[in-house]
Amino acid sequence: MELDDASRGRALALVRELRDPAIPDEETGAKLDELKRILRCPHVITLMFFNEPELTDEEVIAEALAYEPFAL
Repeated sequence: MELDDASRGRALALVRELRDPAIPDEETGAKLDELKRILRCPHVITLMFFNEPELTDEEVIAEALAYEPFAL
């Protein structure tokens, strides 16, 4: 999937904000929903926090954009 520069920039900003431990809990849900909507990747949170080795913010975006759902 391709993103325009504005959407990619917003997604990158959201990843950085969500990785910031100072973000208030009440803001995380809306930001995560927006990020999932932009990237169309349901497991972006896993890429951000649980991937080994840890991905950079840019790598999170690239991996999420490579996600392709599969039909059963």
